[in-house]
Amino acid sequence: MAKNLFKKSYLHKNLTKIPFDSLWNTKGVFTTIRVKGSPPKYIFLNEHLSNLNKSLKKININFVLSYENFNKIIKNEFKTDVNYNHLLRIAINNKKISIDLRKCSKHYKFFKGILVNYKRSNAAIKNLYYKKIFKLLSSINMNSSEIILFKKNSILEGCTTNIICVKNKKLYLPKNNYYFGITLKFITQYTKRRIFKTHITLKKLESFDEILLVGSGKGVVAVNQIPQINWINKSQIVYKELQDLYNSYINR
Repeated sequence: MAKNLFKKSYLHKNLTKIPFDSLWNTKGVFTTIRVKGSPPKYIFLNEHLSNLNKSLKKININFVLSYENFNKIIKNEFKTDVNYNHLLRIAINNKKISIDLRKCSKHYKFFKGILVNYKRSNAAIKNLYYKKIFKLLSSINMNSSEIILFKKNSILEGCTTNIICVKNKKLYLPKNNYYFGITLKFITQYTKRRIFKTHITLKKLESFDEILLVGSGKGVVAVNQIPQINWINKSQIVYKELQDLYNSYINR
């Protein structure tokens, strides 16, 4: 795992600072925000806060992180003369808020996919029960590989990404049982490609021309091989198109 530049924790009440607690494996939710440029720009901040607060409501945690309180807890943590390319994690449980910042890891353009039979608990939200996910991630080089989760023969998501499958230049997304991330929402909103939500079986996976991984940390990257099913990518057309779409937004 990447080294954190800072780690802070606060109580909900009055945002009182307390000793740092990552909050992993407690009842709560988190989100990871890309921070870019100088002065720092928080990519899709409003969307991240909205998703975070909706998720808190779904698991019956009576707290809302407002834009104003977000600014309070990050005040003085960021410098105006640093060119950022970092990831800001915000985690919230029923008592505490925690934030930490780490550099974006340098990663390859093309990843190896590794299929694992597992579904996250309460998968529709970014909950903090990540013990199994951490164990899976510790077994790979996260800069060049991604664990692709499936359950009952259906593809779900990556451990740190969403998945877009491409066939005949059309986009196919898993139907359900995964977290629909902010980066994926942006791409589906602005791409001109046709999009279908369907059950993507392991057998169907073999027929796709491209398999893409998208998320705050990786942006848009392409899978070039999944050795377990002897799959290799057959095209890079949509990958390059969606990568340009994403980069044009975060670099503007």
